Amino acid sequence: MGKKQAESILKTLEENGYEAYFVGGCVRDWLLNRPVHDIDICTNAHPGDVMRLFPDHVPTGLKHGTVSVKLDGSLYEVTTYRTEGEYEDFRRPSEVSFVTELRIDLERRDFTMNAIAMDRHGRLKDPLQGKRDLENGLIRAVGTPVQRFREDALRILRAIRFAAQLNFQIEPETLEAMSVTSSLLSHIAIERVRDELHKILDSPAPETGVRLLSETGALHTSPLLQRLFSVGQEQAARLPFLASLPQKWALLMYAAGFLPEEAREVCNELRLSKRETEAVCSFIQYVALLQPKWDEPSGVDWRPLLLQTGLPFCLELATLLQAVWKDNPARDLKQSLEATYEQMPVKSMQELAVSGKDLYTLLGKKPGQWVHQILQHLWEQTAFYGLANTPEALLEEAKKEVARHEY
Repeated sequence: MGKKQAESILKTLEENGYEAYFVGGCVRDWLLNRPVHDIDICTNAHPGDVMRLFPDHVPTGLKHGTVSVKLDGSLYEVTTYRTEGEYEDFRRPSEVSFVTELRIDLERRDFTMNAIAMDRHGRLKDPLQGKRDLENGLIRAVGTPVQRFREDALRILRAIRFAAQLNFQIEPETLEAMSVTSSLLSHIAIERVRDELHKILDSPAPETGVRLLSETGALHTSPLLQRLFSVGQEQAARLPFLASLPQKWALLMYAAGFLPEEAREVCNELRLSKRETEAVCSFIQYVALLQPKWDEPSGVDWRPLLLQTGLPFCLELATLLQAVWKDNPARDLKQSLEATYEQMPVKSMQELAVSGKDLYTLLGKKPGQWVHQILQHLWEQTAFYGLANTPEALLEEAKKEVARHEY
């Protein structure tokens, strides 16, 4: 997706007597020298005119005036200038009306920094002074802030996300309106809320985002989430040192003193995937077990952890511990983990010289949970306590273990 190709769309529209501009996030990000992922175009041409001029298109949102033009394998959204009617669900307008003036189109947008238009020569149309707010690092709602958030309550989280991504301030009247309208977020699908929270945690300044989530009471309709961000904010500056979202959620939950069952409750409320939920809950389980103190590193016995969880999980756990000890990192934490792993003669249960079937066949017992427990014991003994990995030695030890526990 490139600006040069998109300029040819503007040129075609202009050569056919229409106005056309780049608009929204792409203009903001070009002005900030940030990477641009989506290029949006606005025009006074009606959708029918756009489809006629660009036969290779997808009619993605005709009732909202949007046609996606295909060019060199990329899609560019071209939307007719419009104004919006009443919002029926605090998210989407009940109707839109096409207009001929660019300014009217810009006045329906969320924040001034997203209400700047640019022609194909780089000249700006900026009636709402969005460029000035960008230069001042300020997020300001277009028009009356309360009205903007009543129209689409998700804009509350978008404002917080932009503050965290760009390290910007939120203009005071806009910030106040976010607190006033925060209860409207309960009308927004939890998946959309979760996606914004993920972007906040994944941003360069998550501590700004987490503080604003707490201050505005954006999530006060969920006591669990409100407590998570209010109590966890003290340690949120550590989040950029973590690679994955499950690690980030787990660190925040540990900072907020959440127990494993509360962690699972949050994951379920946010409808995280099963895989993400299990990762978060496992991190919380093992960090709660180790009880690391902030910025006070301590030694870790990796042996039981390697046996219970395996090397990939332990490596992620080590990263999480280093974020807990960010201001005073443990210098040899990963080296001690890798050394412990390398010294294991048998690195997994699958490498044992006997299988589960061998055990219950040769010991003359019925299959059951005991088989896994015996294999786990044999793996531990061969990995760390010198038991030879031969069928004879393993079966002898298995007999003793069965006798000890009367499996």
